[in-house]
Amino acid sequence: MEIAGQDYADRASYQAQIDALRRMTGEQRFALAIEMWTTACETTRAGIRAQHPRFSPGEVERELARRIMIANGAARIIASHR
Repeated sequence: MEIAGQDYADRASYQAQIDALRRMTGEQRFALAIEMWTTACETTRAGIRAQHPRFSPGEVERELARRIMIANGAARIIASHR
């Protein structure tokens, strides 16, 4: 079963995750979100470095920012204002 992009063996597994998240405080959920964001950025940076081994650290960061903007639709908005 796939729910919200996550593959679960059964609905009970999904419900257990939801229950665990509901037991967390807002601060704990926010910390989890920050951890997930950090991990996603680190993974993307590693991918960028693998694809472009000659990129400087600054170029890696610019490419990361570009990809984030594309994922959020911002690149289209920025391009329309040029």
